[in-house]
Amino acid sequence: MELQKIRGLLEKYDAGETSLAEENTLREYFQHNEVPADLESYRLIFTFSEKTGRQKMEREVELPSQTKGKKYLWTAIAASIIVVVGLFFFQNKPLEMNHSDLGTVQDKEEALQKSMEALKMVSELMNEGKEDLIYLKEFNNTKDKFIKTE
Repeated sequence: MELQKIRGLLEKYDAGETSLAEENTLREYFQHNEVPADLESYRLIFTFSEKTGRQKMEREVELPSQTKGKKYLWTAIAASIIVVVGLFFFQNKPLEMNHSDLGTVQDKEEALQKSMEALKMVSELMNEGKEDLIYLKEFNNTKDKFIKTE
């Protein structure tokens, strides 16, 4: 009768449906009773768990030091303080709008002079771009010597 009960518990154990009390019953059975040959593999399972449960770790485990974590913590705090101070001191203050701030010129002669300077600057930039077109013209002349187009 007891063997039938043990076989039923082993089926539940294999399905993963046993409670801790039922597993303790199986452990007790396999440690103290004579076991049939077909259940010998279960004896190894339950006696192994009993032996390992009694073993104790005698070696001390060294945990990694916390200095690296503290280093990053202090770095993050310092960076946050720098950002807050930077925002406080260097924030954009609202500007009052004056005619002098808009770049307008009241004198007609001065306005003409500023316009001429701006146009001269644009002309110089355009001429720099035009210099590269000489190479393109030379390329087209050389191409036309080799490829005859009619």
